Amino acid sequence: MSDSNDKIFNKVKFENTFKIGDDFISMLMSYAIPKAVQDLDSYWRSDGAEKVITDETFGFIWENYPETRGELLDVAYSICSTSTRIKSVTKEFGKTFIADLYQHIEYNEDIEDNRLRIRLLPIVNPNFDYLSHLCKFALDAEKENLYNLWRSAGLESSKDSSFYDYLWSKVKREKGSVDVKLSILTAAFENDAVSDALLKKISKSSPKNIKRLATDKFSRKIQTRRRDVKRYKRSEDLEMAAFMQKRVDTLEKKIMLFVDCIDREVVSNLFDCLSKDNLPWLMPAASHHYWLAERLQSKLDSNTE
Repeated sequence: MSDSNDKIFNKVKFENTFKIGDDFISMLMSYAIPKAVQDLDSYWRSDGAEKVITDETFGFIWENYPETRGELLDVAYSICSTSTRIKSVTKEFGKTFIADLYQHIEYNEDIEDNRLRIRLLPIVNPNFDYLSHLCKFALDAEKENLYNLWRSAGLESSKDSSFYDYLWSKVKREKGSVDVKLSILTAAFENDAVSDALLKKISKSSPKNIKRLATDKFSRKIQTRRRDVKRYKRSEDLEMAAFMQKRVDTLEKKIMLFVDCIDREVVSNLFDCLSKDNLPWLMPAASHHYWLAERLQSKLDSNTE
């Protein structure tokens, strides 16, 4: 409706005897506060939601409007774990709240308590020892649900390469085992926790699908780091350029374990990332694929890296 309608609307009169009292204010807040909490973590939230939920009001709402606690936790978790547009609740407040909440979770075998602990751990303790916790449930068949819960949690968040080595060692040779190993390796790469020992096992005896995944991940990382080196050199930040070059060299040393693999995709992955000095090591494997061998020879003959 346009403002021009006000001249008509203003003519409507009511015999209004309503007075705002405590009961109405209480009802209004019970309606509005949950809506504001729900709106705060929404992409389409209004500015009013940030005026309602702040560091100062968070505790009041938590205690007096228990139906909002799940969404308040979502807000605090979002603020602590990701970049967020929410400005009215600070990250410092969110971390303190989550740490306090974590302290109140009992150490028991209740699934829901364990789920809550797992959810909060990346904020409370990013370096949590998932392997030790997982092993508590490994030998008891009756605790399989807890084992699987903590196994999934570790795959999501563990930065410890020993965790992935342990899971790898538990995979039996049976139908579907390759898919299980692929999921373990993917998680290890995502958490930058692939051990040298695991990498050597993969390069020596793993199926080609696993070797393809490993070399693809390393190849992408090497190419990204090389672009970082060039970027820092352009900005004349030679210290950071040298640091990134060391990371490139370390990664390249790891992927060199696969130079003897003749699988076309593996050879292609290595071709895309190896430095010119290391490319000759790829010639025997590349010779099994005419097109790749031609590309490799052409690159070796060129004057560019």
